[in-house]
Amino acid sequence: MKNEKALSELPEGKLFCTNINTQMHICSTVVSRTISLEQSAYERLKAAKREGESFSDVVNRLLGDNPSLTEFHGLLSKKAAEEVAETIARMRREEIELQRKEMEQ
Repeated sequence: MKNEKALSELPEGKLFCTNINTQMHICSTVVSRTISLEQSAYERLKAAKREGESFSDVVNRLLGDNPSLTEFHGLLSKKAAEEVAETIARMRREEIELQRKEMEQ
C-alpha cells in the first residue's frame, strides 16, 4: 500500500496507524433447557456466579471439561494398574538420571 512505511522509517514518537479489514461469520445454535433446583442449590449457584457470567457459564466453570477420576475407576485390573504405576516410577527415575548426567557435562 502506498501509505505504508517500514517501522524503521517512522519518526520516533510518531503514532503509526493502519487499517485492517476482516470479516467474521459466527453461527451457533443455542439450546435452552429448564432444570429444577432446590432453593438451597439455587442460592449456592447464584453465590458462585461472577459478574457478567450466565448460569450456564457458572456450571461450565465449576464442572470443567475434565472428567472426574472416579470415571476411570475399574478401567484397569489391579495388576495392570500396578504395572502402569511401576512403569511411571521407572520412567521418572530414568528422567532424573538423564538430567543428572546432563548437569555433569
